[in-house]
Amino acid sequence: MNLKSASEKVQGTLILTDKRLLFVSANKEEDVDITFEGVSRRTGTLRYADVEDLKQIPESPNNLSIPLSVIERTSGSEGIIHPPSLKIDWQESGKTRHVEFSEEIIGGRKKDLRDWAKVIDSLRSGKTAFQKPRNAPPSADSLEGKILYVLGDMQEKGAFEIEEEVEDAFKMDTDPDAVEAAADKLVSDGFLDDTPDKSGDKFYRKRSPLGEDDLSS
Repeated sequence: MNLKSASEKVQGTLILTDKRLLFVSANKEEDVDITFEGVSRRTGTLRYADVEDLKQIPESPNNLSIPLSVIERTSGSEGIIHPPSLKIDWQESGKTRHVEFSEEIIGGRKKDLRDWAKVIDSLRSGKTAFQKPRNAPPSADSLEGKILYVLGDMQEKGAFEIEEEVEDAFKMDTDPDAVEAAADKLVSDGFLDDTPDKSGDKFYRKRSPLGEDDLSS
């Protein structure tokens, strides 16, 4: 995600909560394949913020925290040669401020940055509310808690990929059947959604608190 200002372009991660819109400037990077519609695939460097806990966001003059209650106007757009963008006007210290975000990676998602405007407006008006799980979250020390951790990126993953990421993140050995059983329990408890594959395998994804308005899919 890019934040455009009068003097520079800053890369980072955009986060929407039930209270505010956050932009956290990049603190990590990795090489990825970037696809532009109508243009051949190329490899580029993705710079992003790795945010596991909002309370531990590193300080940066490029970070933004905009309460939804002070947002005056939102608009999303996408041109033929321009990437999806989101424009925000809000009140701060008695003055109207403006910021524009543009999407760094195009394609691969059902919704893009232009869709954020509608969801933000729905949250501000009360038409949309964040959905809370019906059960208490599992302990971070449990296998279920570890699975939720590796699925925190909101990406769909099979049981084998989840097992690998849990073992890598927590330096432990796991049992494939135990991983799948734990993932299925998280589905029944409302923390994950599962999608059966034609081969019979299942893929799991952390359930979005926005429901059908999920912006990460």
